[in-house]
Amino acid sequence: MTQPMPPATPAQALLRLAAGVRADVADYARLQEQLDAQFDAALHHDSGRLIGLAEAITGLCNTLDARRQERNGLLRVFAAALQGMPPAEAVTALLARLPESQRSTAQADWAQLSTLVRECKALNVRNGRLLMDQHEIMQRVLKDGDDVYAPA
Repeated sequence: MTQPMPPATPAQALLRLAAGVRADVADYARLQEQLDAQFDAALHHDSGRLIGLAEAITGLCNTLDARRQERNGLLRVFAAALQGMPPAEAVTALLARLPESQRSTAQADWAQLSTLVRECKALNVRNGRLLMDQHEIMQRVLKDGDDVYAPA
Protein backbone atom coordinates (compact mmCIF):
# COMPACT_ATOMS: atom_id res chain seq x y z
CA MET A 1 0.00 0.00 0.00
CA THR A 2 1.40 3.40 -0.93
CA GLN A 3 1.72 6.05 1.73
CA PRO A 4 -0.85 8.84 1.38
CA MET A 5 0.40 12.37 1.04
CA PRO A 6 0.50 14.30 4.29
CA PRO A 7 -2.31 16.83 4.68
CA ALA A 8 -1.43 20.39 3.76
CA THR A 9 -3.41 21.93 6.60
CA PRO A 10 -4.76 20.89 10.00
CA ALA A 11 -8.29 21.25 8.59
CA GLN A 12 -7.47 18.71 5.87
CA ALA A 13 -5.99 16.40 8.50
CA LEU A 14 -9.22 16.60 10.51
CA LEU A 15 -11.30 15.78 7.44
CA ARG A 16 -9.06 12.81 6.58
CA LEU A 17 -9.25 11.65 10.19
CA ALA A 18 -13.05 11.71 10.10
CA ALA A 19 -13.13 9.98 6.70
CA GLY A 20 -10.80 7.24 7.96
CA VAL A 21 -12.98 6.64 11.00
CA ARG A 22 -16.06 6.40 8.76
CA ALA A 23 -14.27 3.90 6.48
CA ASP A 24 -13.19 1.87 9.52
CA VAL A 25 -16.79 1.66 10.75
CA ALA A 26 -17.82 0.09 7.44
CA ASP A 27 -14.85 -2.28 7.38
CA TYR A 28 -15.24 -3.34 11.02
CA ALA A 29 -18.90 -4.14 10.33
CA ARG A 30 -17.71 -6.36 7.46
CA LEU A 31 -15.07 -7.91 9.74
CA GLN A 32 -17.77 -8.68 12.29
CA GLU A 33 -19.78 -10.50 9.59
CA GLN A 34 -16.70 -12.42 8.48
CA LEU A 35 -15.87 -13.45 12.05
CA ASP A 36 -19.42 -14.73 12.51
CA ALA A 37 -19.11 -16.65 9.23
CA GLN A 38 -15.76 -18.04 10.39
CA PHE A 39 -17.36 -19.30 13.60
CA ASP A 40 -20.15 -20.96 11.61
CA ALA A 41 -17.62 -22.57 9.24
CA ALA A 42 -15.60 -23.86 12.20
CA LEU A 43 -18.71 -25.31 13.83
CA HIS A 44 -19.50 -27.14 10.60
CA HIS A 45 -15.87 -28.19 10.00
CA ASP A 46 -15.93 -26.49 6.59
CA SER A 47 -12.19 -26.20 5.95
CA GLY A 48 -12.55 -24.78 2.45
CA ARG A 49 -14.74 -21.98 3.70
CA LEU A 50 -12.39 -21.41 6.65
CA ILE A 51 -9.45 -20.94 4.29
CA GLY A 52 -11.34 -18.39 2.19
CA LEU A 53 -12.52 -16.52 5.27
CA ALA A 54 -9.02 -16.49 6.75
CA GLU A 55 -7.71 -14.84 3.58
CA ALA A 56 -10.54 -12.29 3.54
CA ILE A 57 -10.12 -11.53 7.26
CA THR A 58 -6.36 -11.13 6.87
CA GLY A 59 -6.80 -8.73 3.95
CA LEU A 60 -9.37 -6.69 5.82
CA CYS A 61 -7.19 -6.57 8.93
CA ASN A 62 -4.27 -5.32 6.81
CA THR A 63 -6.48 -2.54 5.44
CA LEU A 64 -7.69 -1.61 8.93
CA ASP A 65 -4.13 -1.57 10.27
CA ALA A 66 -2.95 0.67 7.43
CA ARG A 67 -5.77 3.07 8.23
CA ARG A 68 -4.85 2.97 11.94
CA GLN A 69 -1.27 3.84 11.04
CA GLU A 70 -2.48 6.72 8.89
CA ARG A 71 -4.65 7.93 11.80
CA ASN A 72 -1.62 7.87 14.08
CA GLY A 73 0.29 9.88 11.48
CA LEU A 74 -2.51 12.42 11.31
CA LEU A 75 -2.41 12.72 15.09
CA ARG A 76 1.24 13.80 14.78
CA VAL A 77 0.04 16.88 12.89
CA PHE A 78 -1.54 17.95 16.18
CA ALA A 79 1.20 16.62 18.48
CA ALA A 80 1.81 19.92 20.26
CA ALA A 81 -1.87 20.33 21.14
CA LEU A 82 -2.25 16.69 22.22
CA GLN A 83 0.87 16.28 24.36
CA GLY A 84 0.89 12.90 26.04
CA MET A 85 -2.75 12.17 25.27
CA PRO A 86 -3.54 8.51 24.45
CA PRO A 87 -4.57 8.06 20.79
CA ALA A 88 -8.24 7.29 21.55
CA GLU A 89 -8.60 10.46 23.63
CA ALA A 90 -6.67 12.44 21.03
CA VAL A 91 -9.09 11.40 18.27
CA THR A 92 -12.04 12.39 20.47
CA ALA A 93 -10.44 15.77 21.16
CA LEU A 94 -9.69 16.36 17.49
CA LEU A 95 -13.15 15.38 16.26
CA ALA A 96 -14.54 18.02 18.61
CA ARG A 97 -12.66 20.59 16.48
CA LEU A 98 -14.61 19.75 13.32
CA PRO A 99 -17.20 22.21 12.05
CA GLU A 100 -20.51 21.73 13.82
CA SER A 101 -22.12 20.33 10.67
CA GLN A 102 -19.66 17.39 10.67
CA ARG A 103 -18.84 17.06 14.36
CA SER A 104 -21.79 15.02 15.63
CA THR A 105 -21.59 12.53 12.76
CA ALA A 106 -17.84 12.08 13.23
CA GLN A 107 -18.20 11.67 16.99
CA ALA A 108 -20.98 9.11 16.50
CA ASP A 109 -18.78 7.25 13.99
CA TRP A 110 -15.90 7.21 16.52
CA ALA A 111 -18.17 5.84 19.26
CA GLN A 112 -19.53 3.21 16.88
CA LEU A 113 -15.99 2.29 15.80
CA SER A 114 -14.92 1.83 19.43
CA THR A 115 -17.86 -0.51 20.00
CA LEU A 116 -17.18 -2.49 16.81
CA VAL A 117 -13.50 -2.91 17.72
CA ARG A 118 -14.42 -4.35 21.12
CA GLU A 119 -17.02 -6.65 19.58
CA CYS A 120 -14.62 -7.90 16.89
CA LYS A 121 -11.94 -8.59 19.49
CA ALA A 122 -14.44 -10.65 21.49
CA LEU A 123 -15.54 -12.56 18.37
CA ASN A 124 -11.93 -13.23 17.46
CA VAL A 125 -11.24 -14.63 20.94
CA ARG A 126 -14.37 -16.79 20.70
CA ASN A 127 -13.32 -18.12 17.29
CA GLY A 128 -9.79 -18.77 18.44
CA ARG A 129 -11.03 -20.76 21.42
CA LEU A 130 -13.31 -22.87 19.25
CA LEU A 131 -10.55 -23.60 16.75
CA MET A 132 -8.07 -24.44 19.53
CA ASP A 133 -10.61 -26.72 21.23
CA GLN A 134 -11.26 -28.48 17.93
CA HIS A 135 -7.54 -28.87 17.35
CA GLU A 136 -7.03 -30.27 20.84
CA ILE A 137 -9.86 -32.79 20.38
CA MET A 138 -8.43 -33.87 17.04
CA GLN A 139 -4.99 -34.32 18.58
CA ARG A 140 -6.45 -36.49 21.36
CA VAL A 141 -8.40 -38.57 18.86
CA LEU A 142 -5.33 -39.10 16.70
CA LYS A 143 -3.10 -39.90 19.68
CA ASP A 144 -5.60 -42.23 21.32
CA GLY A 145 -6.33 -43.72 17.91
CA ASP A 146 -2.82 -45.24 17.86
CA ASP A 147 -3.95 -47.76 20.48
CA VAL A 148 -7.14 -48.67 18.63
CA TYR A 149 -5.32 -50.22 15.67
CA ALA A 150 -2.29 -51.58 17.54
CA PRO A 151 -1.69 -55.31 17.23
CA ALA A 152 -2.75 -57.29 20.27
